[in-house]
Amino acid sequence: MTTLQGSAVFSACAQHRHRLDRWWSDEPRALVCAANPSRTDALRPDPTMCRLAALVRHRPGLGGFVLVNVEDRIATDPADLRRWLETADPAAVEVARRDNLARIRALAATAPLRIVAWGTLVPPGPHRDRVIAALSADGRHDLFAFGLTEAGVPVHPLARGPSRVPLGAPLVLWRAADEPS
Repeated sequence: MTTLQGSAVFSACAQHRHRLDRWWSDEPRALVCAANPSRTDALRPDPTMCRLAALVRHRPGLGGFVLVNVEDRIATDPADLRRWLETADPAAVEVARRDNLARIRALAATAPLRIVAWGTLVPPGPHRDRVIAALSADGRHDLFAFGLTEAGVPVHPLARGPSRVPLGAPLVLWRAADEPS
């Protein structure tokens, strides 16, 4: 089995993680979008990274994945992210979101597969709709999930209980191409 390799791109202030890559071969990498980034970097794994690698690793035609997040502000605890969104300068939040959406759109344009994995952490609303548009290249590409909750929400890789995704489970189509968000 090939060794898992990694890289990460952070902002100059180290408060935003723009992307995190994990790969084991030269085959194309899936694009995975979660909710909020941790401090995990190129070398240090966390439980979400380990589970993502296990869920993606044995899918034919994939050599790894690129992880992006709906918000690129580092907040291991989702409550910290909510506090930042409520207290930060709205203009700074908008700039961070605009730049993040541009990165997501660019990565989605060349990804062979796009997987949504944000669990219940991303509520419906205009920003989520913009992320879905960027991930799907404005509805031109299907969006998949590792599984769906009873409410139809894409599960987080660390989901427990009935939402836990067994290794090797097939991906689930979450949003078909050209389906309204």
